[in-house]
Amino acid sequence: HNRQSIKTKGIRSPHDRMIWKSLVLLSLIVVEGSEAFSAGRCGSLPTPASHRAHKTKTSTSSLQTVSRDVYDDVDAKSAFGTRRYWDELYTGMGDFPKDEYSWYCGWDAIKPYLSRVVPPNTRKRILVPGIGNDPILVPLWKAGYRNLVAFDYSEHAIERQQDLLWFEGSALADSVELHQLDARSLPEQWTDSFDVVLEKGVLDAIYLSGDEDNLRSAVGEMRRVSKETGGILVSVSGVVPNTIRRELFPAAEWTWIRDGAADKEVGCFIFQSKPDN
Repeated sequence: HNRQSIKTKGIRSPHDRMIWKSLVLLSLIVVEGSEAFSAGRCGSLPTPASHRAHKTKTSTSSLQTVSRDVYDDVDAKSAFGTRRYWDELYTGMGDFPKDEYSWYCGWDAIKPYLSRVVPPNTRKRILVPGIGNDPILVPLWKAGYRNLVAFDYSEHAIERQQDLLWFEGSALADSVELHQLDARSLPEQWTDSFDVVLEKGVLDAIYLSGDEDNLRSAVGEMRRVSKETGGILVSVSGVVPNTIRRELFPAAEWTWIRDGAADKEVGCFIFQSKPDN
């Protein structure tokens, strides 16, 4: 990753700048040298005009969220909690260039853990929250995970994903669902529908927004849309304190399949949902 491209002009408070720089440093360490997780990089892709003109499965008009527009950016406790911040990031106006960043690690690092609990070449339905401009959908699809759904808070992130998928071909692009959604308020019809939720840094970003209520809301939504019995949540995280993580994933609701607290730089945590009593 190009260190010179990292800026903090979208972050105004000294506190936000401090925690963001800490997260950036952590991410750079992971991208440039982690033994536990190898980085996934995404360069600039020349998407054909014909592909740009034929993008599908991105409208959220048919998806009824649990509580649409219940969250207002004016209540955000930091820039990380605003849609504007993430829109600027994914259009290259914020802290990272729009087409060069994969959060924390790439597919090669996650593959051993995911394939152990959910083998490839299955029809298991996988949700990737906060996809951003991460290219992970491509290797997931190529590995045999063909029932993929992803969303992001920012419409510009979804546009970037469309370009990434179309660059790989229409077969891939047509089979992946993309939506602009808020992780704290997901569609009602998604309840009990995903075999796997794969989040990379989403909970970290929400934690850094300074509002633990938002963090609990996001985890609650991930649990709701996971299969009630046996749903898997893979969480790649390097910021959320383990004491808070224990509160978010209590033993009464989740089985801790893998505790990534001892991993180097960032951890890969795997949880399995338990049925409600």
